[in-house]
Amino acid sequence: MIQEIVLTALMSMTPTEKKALDNFQARLERNGYDISQYIEDPRFGIYRFKKGKHINYADTTESWYMKRDSIEKCADFIEEEYYWLKKAENEFGPSPEHIASQLQLETNCGQYTGERSLLNSFISVYIDRPDRRNEFYRYMTDFLDLFADTTDNIVLPTDIFKINGSWAGAYGIAQMMPDVLKKYGKISDFDGDGYFDPMNMPDAIGFMARYLADHGFGKNALGATHDYNSGHPFYASSIGKHAAELMEIMENRMRIPPEKIRYRTDAIIIDMKTPKYDSLRDMKPAAIMPQARPLGKNRLFNRRLGRR
Repeated sequence: MIQEIVLTALMSMTPTEKKALDNFQARLERNGYDISQYIEDPRFGIYRFKKGKHINYADTTESWYMKRDSIEKCADFIEEEYYWLKKAENEFGPSPEHIASQLQLETNCGQYTGERSLLNSFISVYIDRPDRRNEFYRYMTDFLDLFADTTDNIVLPTDIFKINGSWAGAYGIAQMMPDVLKKYGKISDFDGDGYFDPMNMPDAIGFMARYLADHGFGKNALGATHDYNSGHPFYASSIGKHAAELMEIMENRMRIPPEKIRYRTDAIIIDMKTPKYDSLRDMKPAAIMPQARPLGKNRLFNRRLGRR
């Protein structure tokens, strides 16, 4: 999802942080989860955070999101993924403009899905934020369940340290937290290949549309969008504004007449041979178009008379 705090560095642990990690590890072990092999891996580490203010994404002086280039790229995205966006609208309700605007804010329409190891992220936030430890304990257990379970056809990298996402542990094009992925991954195979892949665009589009519909998008679009990321005060309102401007751009694009198509006739007549008949009336169509489908008797008679 959208960052509330800013990642500063990957650091060695202080005694206080080590104590919090030991507490977390013991808590997991009591419920049957062993992460010792991951803690001992050289790729393990924690991040330290500092608080930052919430960015108003609807303000062009603070964010890239509402700039013209961002909206135009979303319009290009709609044209590229129109089949899946329209399918999602028909099945669940959210418009292509809304889905595109929300995916743009989440991951730049799949261009940036996050580079942090989710394993390290969950542990880091657990250590850094005592007020959110119960929440991130649940995220961690759901994440470990997903990684261990191969029966739900949810596609994940086989190396747990290569499951990368946001600082808070959101994963995929639509930035799903583990509890949401665990619930919706079983029912969100949108392209029908038998798997739900959070890095697959059709699956991400289908999931987002379904999630919004389940949270009342048809009656309260702003509220359903807010539920998707309730931690950011400008999230839903920014998406609504972006989608409205995107809709205007799409309407303007639809008004542009299609480019005229010019056909060349030389390629059609280059292989034609001079008919060996006294008149066109006596010439068989097969003599001019050898590949033409044979016509029925009545149709051929009418064709010779100049009828349709």
